[in-house]
Amino acid sequence: MPKKKNNTLELVETYLEENSRPISQSTKQTYKAIGTSIPFNIQTNSQKTIVTKIKQLVENPNTASLYLNLIILVRGHLKEETDVLIKFRNTLRESIVSLRKKKLTEIKNTIPSKAELDEKLEELSGLPYIFNYLFVNYGLRNKDMNFRVGKGDDKETNYIFVKGKHAVLLINDYKTDTTYGAKEIKVKDPKFVKELKDLKMKDGEYLLSKRNGDKLSVSTFNERVKSLSIDKLGETIIFKVLIADLLDKKDFAKIEELAKSRGTALSTIMKSYNVYNGD
Repeated sequence: MPKKKNNTLELVETYLEENSRPISQSTKQTYKAIGTSIPFNIQTNSQKTIVTKIKQLVENPNTASLYLNLIILVRGHLKEETDVLIKFRNTLRESIVSLRKKKLTEIKNTIPSKAELDEKLEELSGLPYIFNYLFVNYGLRNKDMNFRVGKGDDKETNYIFVKGKHAVLLINDYKTDTTYGAKEIKVKDPKFVKELKDLKMKDGEYLLSKRNGDKLSVSTFNERVKSLSIDKLGETIIFKVLIADLLDKKDFAKIEELAKSRGTALSTIMKSYNVYNGD
């Protein structure tokens, strides 16, 4: 019988090394961050003890569910029992739905209108315009827009370049890439193409990068992009503004277009990004 390890992060790293199913780099980073955050052993403690410790560690049911998902995966890999943990995770669903609806109701009363976003977008230029244009017109996530200028064939990299009269976005690395595959978006808006050209960036450079030109970490990139977003709203709030506007107009075809460009199931959009879902 293999010796049980005491370090939770080490257990997570071993799971990532030995697991055969594909896991994206960003998911691996998330798992390691969770492993670092859990101050108790997820293998040697009993399931009931783990439940008790999770309740003490985190209040937010979404966070608790995220932790439990990983613990269940790792314990399952180690052939440890998980039935009690799964039952506890299932009980969190009602709390998660209730919390999400409460937040959606609060957001509905504070978010700007789509018209206000459009007006402020037209006042921007350079990188702020590039990022916000893609937020407002395609509903992209931050991760989608961690672009490298020029063409390339690295399946872990996103590219942006001008071809003729339009800009091409090749998005390989994004949240749901394992479900929907690579995305290609052609932007024909003349102002967008001009703003991209005016950046005068060389092939191989990232739109946002470290001082030495290297790719930014996920957290730093997210912070930088949010600071550039309209009124610092961030991608999630902006996407909720788009969905609220389209629901008001009953433009369900456009919602389907956004679902495709974002790489998000319609059911997820209506559940998690619909501010009217809190009513």
